[in-house]
Amino acid sequence: MSELNENKNKSGKSMAIATVLVMIGLMLSKGTGFVRELLVGVKYHQDLYRDSYSLAFLFPDFFFNLLIGGSIQAAITPSLAARINDGKEKEGIREVSIFISVFSVLMAIVCTLGFIFSKQLFGFYAPSNATPEMIELASHAARPLFIQIFFMMLAALSIGILNAYKRFGSTSFGPTIYNICVLLSIVIFAGDSQFKLTLCMVGIMGAALIYFLFQFIVGFDKLKLFRFIFKPGNLGFRRLVRRAIPILISASIVQINTITLNRFAMQMEQGTNYALRNAITVWQLPYGIFAVAVGNVMLPSLAGLYSSKKYKEASELLSSRLRTALFMTIPSAAFLFLMSSETIRAFFKWNASYTDDNVQKGAIILSGFAVAIIAQTGVLMFNQAFYAIGKTRSPLFAGLVSMFTNPLFCLIFVRLVGAGPISMSLAYSLSSCIQLGILIWLYCSDKRLAPRKILGFLGKSLICVVTMVLVLIILNNYIPDYDRKLIQLVILAVKGVAAVVVYFSTACLIRMDEALYWIRRLTSRFIRKTDED
Repeated sequence: MSELNENKNKSGKSMAIATVLVMIGLMLSKGTGFVRELLVGVKYHQDLYRDSYSLAFLFPDFFFNLLIGGSIQAAITPSLAARINDGKEKEGIREVSIFISVFSVLMAIVCTLGFIFSKQLFGFYAPSNATPEMIELASHAARPLFIQIFFMMLAALSIGILNAYKRFGSTSFGPTIYNICVLLSIVIFAGDSQFKLTLCMVGIMGAALIYFLFQFIVGFDKLKLFRFIFKPGNLGFRRLVRRAIPILISASIVQINTITLNRFAMQMEQGTNYALRNAITVWQLPYGIFAVAVGNVMLPSLAGLYSSKKYKEASELLSSRLRTALFMTIPSAAFLFLMSSETIRAFFKWNASYTDDNVQKGAIILSGFAVAIIAQTGVLMFNQAFYAIGKTRSPLFAGLVSMFTNPLFCLIFVRLVGAGPISMSLAYSLSSCIQLGILIWLYCSDKRLAPRKILGFLGKSLICVVTMVLVLIILNNYIPDYDRKLIQLVILAVKGVAAVVVYFSTACLIRMDEALYWIRRLTSRFIRKTDED
């Protein structure tokens, strides 16, 4: 019994270390990605070019998610992790090799067609009131991005394989390398002309190639085991495809929803598409750092527990990881809702070309995404749980529902209510809540796997959030606004630190396990070092 507890503690400790490592990598990735978006506003002075830059990514990203984005979570990582756990690594390597080979050929065909027919694709998508100049700019800029997604696919597949081996250190910092290269491309090439916009995208294509080469080099000892095997009739490959197809569609639905939001934004005044992109970039900072880190580390371990029929341990793992992710994203959502205007102004307004109207648009849209931060955290965690147990149709069903409710709510808010730019983010948040509700209902139908102690956790989190919000309101009343950029950033940082301290202190006072866990980790390490000395 003591040996079992010792193994459990070791597993928990290694997962905590892996989560922190992945979180650091994601912080660097999201941080450099955020600077990338900031530079777009600095280098492109006209709303036309900012909007065109934002739109150019829509269809390449859609085809990436449709063909490969979800397959990593749905098939490669959990399937290979389960094979390794069952002592059948060679079979897993062969199956994944065939999967990669077939989908690489398919992706190459799609990239070629996207490059050739980019203008027709954007012309079909754009609403009738969209300017021909914007369609022309976006379609030309998208062509190098269709080539880019082939290299992004290779990098993503490499990461999925290494995550199955729990090599999180090898996969944590590749996105940062990519973002740094993209930053250089924007700094060197970006400008207000079609030639400069397209040249910038060519540089981003080169960044994707460097990203793949980096992942291949750091994971060479594992990745060298995989070969090009084009055998689509293989039974193992067919099993992976049957498992992957529902979630490939689910992953593309995320991008379809983004495309829907951008199409409604195109019907509004110029600059709304870029404001939407700014808001999405900001709300995905806490989501991408905290929720994604926790979910990615949980996936292979949960798949291993389920394949070993350790249902109680699987339930406990999902419960603790879900609470850990929400513990970090709930206060982030409250902070961004309350400080939306200050956040957009401090982060994006670096010159006169980014006007107060741009700030207002971005802030309004960002406030509407606050609920989505929390809801999408839950969606991610339950999706990962479904992928781990091999039930990929449930996330597909929930995603399909959101694909229909998202444009429906957009229509209601834009056409009937006339709510303006916030319509898109409100629609997305409401759709996310419905999607989460469906996932909870379906997953918890199996009582053995259902997460526990969630309602009590949410009640305590509410107490912490209310306390934090009250302190922020007081600070907002006593600290005036300043025009100087450095002072804006310092004030926002001070309010952010105050929010973290208040939230965390309140959590400790009411003895939330999620706060006390990290304190025990830090103190135990300190005590152990002291004893050794």
